[in-house]
Amino acid sequence: MSSEGTFESPTVTEEDICRASQLLGLPVDAFYGTEGTDPRQEVLKCMDSIDVAACPGSGKTTLLVAKLAILAEKWQCRTRGICVLSHTNAARHEIEKHLGNTAAGRRLLSYPHYIGTIHGFVNEFLALPLLRSRGYSSTRFDTDISERKILKLSGGGKNLPGYLYRKIQNEEFRISAVCHAYYVGDNLDIRLKAGNVDLNLNRNGKSDAFNQIDKWKCAILKDGYASYEDTFAYGHLTLKMYPALANTIRDRFPLLFIDEAQDNSKEQSAILNRIFMEGDNAVIRQRFGDANQAIFDFQGAEEAVTDKFPGASKMELPNSYRFGQTIADMADPLGLEPYGLQGLGPKKSLASGSKSEQHTIFLFDENSAAKVLDAYGELLLETFSDLELREEWFAAMAVGQIHRPPDEDKDHKFPNHIGHYWPDYDPELTKHDPTPHTFMQYVFAGQGKSELQRETHAMVEKIAEGFLRLSDFTTGEKSLIRPKHPHRHILQFLETSPDIREQYQNLIVQFTVKQKTPTTETWEDHWLGIVRSIAEAIAGSPLSADVDGFLTWNDTPFTPATPSDANRIRNNIFRYRKNGREVSIQAGSIHSVKGQTHTATLVLETFWYDHNLELILPWFTKKKHGWKKADGTRQEARLKLHYVAMTRPTHLLCLAMKQGALNDKHMEDIRTHGWRLLQVQPDGSTVLLESA
Repeated sequence: MSSEGTFESPTVTEEDICRASQLLGLPVDAFYGTEGTDPRQEVLKCMDSIDVAACPGSGKTTLLVAKLAILAEKWQCRTRGICVLSHTNAARHEIEKHLGNTAAGRRLLSYPHYIGTIHGFVNEFLALPLLRSRGYSSTRFDTDISERKILKLSGGGKNLPGYLYRKIQNEEFRISAVCHAYYVGDNLDIRLKAGNVDLNLNRNGKSDAFNQIDKWKCAILKDGYASYEDTFAYGHLTLKMYPALANTIRDRFPLLFIDEAQDNSKEQSAILNRIFMEGDNAVIRQRFGDANQAIFDFQGAEEAVTDKFPGASKMELPNSYRFGQTIADMADPLGLEPYGLQGLGPKKSLASGSKSEQHTIFLFDENSAAKVLDAYGELLLETFSDLELREEWFAAMAVGQIHRPPDEDKDHKFPNHIGHYWPDYDPELTKHDPTPHTFMQYVFAGQGKSELQRETHAMVEKIAEGFLRLSDFTTGEKSLIRPKHPHRHILQFLETSPDIREQYQNLIVQFTVKQKTPTTETWEDHWLGIVRSIAEAIAGSPLSADVDGFLTWNDTPFTPATPSDANRIRNNIFRYRKNGREVSIQAGSIHSVKGQTHTATLVLETFWYDHNLELILPWFTKKKHGWKKADGTRQEARLKLHYVAMTRPTHLLCLAMKQGALNDKHMEDIRTHGWRLLQVQPDGSTVLLESA
């Protein structure tokens, strides 16, 4: 028990709420509404354990920051603090940025308080202390480095136990699963998960497969690294060994806030429940999120089974300030548990004087699918003025549930993926970026990408890719495991070699910032030796003789695509032009736009076991409202994804559906719910389908 005695939570008054509004630069009645009926005021006052179910655009983050600012001003404890946990670093930075704008809020950014990710918290208070007590004084949780080290220890995947060859037939999945192997539970069992592979190797079983992988992971731990996914297993082991530690943490943090709680995975929910809630002395916990937007396959994670969000103590925020009532009415039926969305937005009226425009369903066939984006672009030019198209807040999106082509051996149902609407769409952004054959071609390829994207970052990452490819020449084989952020990965890897790290950073500055591209003379006389030294430090051993060809001088850069093609391809931005006017449309998966706000969104029909929009048509016509178990888990996933997609736009919502998907009755129902229907012609023109 803390020397400060029993914790008593502060009381939040109406005066506190008004003051917080002023501190955050908001109107005094920001959390009351013009009629005093905004439900957010009750959330601010509540100091019990609750789950806040917040609809899209409800101002959830602003609400959480306001509450934290109020509590920071009233906080009297010197050794007890408020714990604020988020699912991602992006969410954490958003909270910190807003709190940093007020003197009271800045107090929460230091002891005794904690603001960070769930992984970061478990690392700091459980996993790292345990590892330090066992002699691992400087462990870094880095999946990229761990994967590469296991790949090297396993001889590129050749030295795996025979059991895994028999159990996992696909070579790529087998190697990927082993490289990504991580500990689970307080027994530190091992889980292998990649593609369609999901195996658990029990420590007590002591199989050859477990013993070999465990040996490799222990060797990597001695080198100072562990997989990011190992974090929770070490946390559970710590609590098993020191059960009183949970009470110590609860005494330190009597108030817990969790942002984006719907995204907490099974593993995250389990460890947080064990730390803060199990037993009789649970802390005051307030979780914020929207269960209707929980998309777990995006994270490669599993949904929480116990302590699911939201629980029984729930407060709902159905008011959205993002979009108007028409979009609210269209999207609300798709929510698994509909809020009865109230559309109180958007804040910005258009030049036309309207706050929203005509929401449209584009109907197409196989001959006109490739013109759907043109028809959408035409509608955008009709709807928005040139000034609005240039505003920073303007963003037009075209999204689909499926954005990758199916496997070659599958039946290609049309339309299957985004590429059926735009053949140049590239889910990997590598279709027009071939793999260089020499290190210098990586440099030149990076230059080309930087010129097209107008970002130095593109060249930095391409050079880093070249170094990782070069480091593969210790084995002569290309690694199947690649980090998502090559430059950051190399910087972390070279932390123990400061001289080499400095050489690497200097090379990056010279090639990118100062644009001092090597000549054949400077390459041979100066840069070649430095590049070899950096690559060998990354690899941890000398390069093989096969490297000579890769390091040969080559001054023939890859020729980038023509400007018109490049503008359409790079970053998957489709540009529609007409009569000297232009609008940019960003294409991508629904997963990729979660959490974003757009001005206009087009949701494309795609195929996942069946055509997605066609299967959820009863929700568009309001024959169904919400999800029931009888609808099935696939329909549950469809509804979540398309609910996310349809709640992104502020002003304009569009769908693209197959021409035969709607009969006359469907069309009449849809028109009564605010949609208009445009039939896309093969030349890109459209015909308005009016009621009979």
